[in-house]
Amino acid sequence: MIQVEVAFISVDANIGTPIVFLRETDGDPRRMLPIWIGQAEALAIQLKLKDEEPPRPMTHDLLKNIIEVLSAKVEAIHVHTIKEETFLAEIHLQVNKETLKVDSRPSDAIALSLRFDVPIYVTEELIEQSGFSEEELKESEQSQQANTLADLDEDTLAEYEV
Repeated sequence: MIQVEVAFISVDANIGTPIVFLRETDGDPRRMLPIWIGQAEALAIQLKLKDEEPPRPMTHDLLKNIIEVLSAKVEAIHVHTIKEETFLAEIHLQVNKETLKVDSRPSDAIALSLRFDVPIYVTEELIEQSGFSEEELKESEQSQQANTLADLDEDTLAEYEV
């Protein structure tokens, strides 16, 4: 398993769906894994990344409170499989000195990991199959910017000249 961190959240411009990008904590260049997630989970993750408190507790905050009241601990999150373009994850909970593995959507598991400050792991196979390097992301962004500028007419380009 490879330890990752939440790098950032973006939005798929084609379909308007949030994407959470997980980045290897080690390596050069570090690899990234994009996972498409729901709006509510994106908000829960983004608020925690910005260290902002919502006006009322969110579902992941409630789950954290329940886990703590039951004297359980979240040990780690494992994103382990992709089936039919859907990622699968597990929340590893310690309950009475026993580790339980609870199936979860990766987005919920990630939101919970941020609340408990526990590591997130991804299998090497997932990174190889669905990931890319930070360098590839930068090259793709530069290519998209160049294509966008090439599509603009000369009058529009003149507005952007410095």
